[in-house]
Amino acid sequence: MVRLRSCFWIAAALGWFAPAAVAADDPTTTDVRCIVVAGSLAQSTDPDLQKLGNVSLLYFWGRLQGRGATTGVDAKVAEAATKMTADDIKTQAQTCAAMVGAAGQALQDLGTAVQARIGGAAPAK
Repeated sequence: MVRLRSCFWIAAALGWFAPAAVAADDPTTTDVRCIVVAGSLAQSTDPDLQKLGNVSLLYFWGRLQGRGATTGVDAKVAEAATKMTADDIKTQAQTCAAMVGAAGQALQDLGTAVQARIGGAAPAK
């Protein structure tokens, strides 16, 4: 997860994340817009940004699946992709990065809590 966080810093340094705040959309709209952002990153020539984009695609697709919101998602993604400008993508990337970062931190916290409960013992084989 440290590597993923490093990728977000790389993306920020390259100007992907704009400082402006983004108004909150409904969860499905946010996830669709983040899929567009992730797709843009996945198409980068930078291998770290490609990896970040691919991981983010899985994360936001999983959110849609978890809510059962995948019906018609192809049309929603296509519509968002055609409407979003480069500036929209940069602005949305800030929201997407915060969401993926929060999920990563939650997983780290979970790992720490599990290790504390099992006392650092290796999993049974």
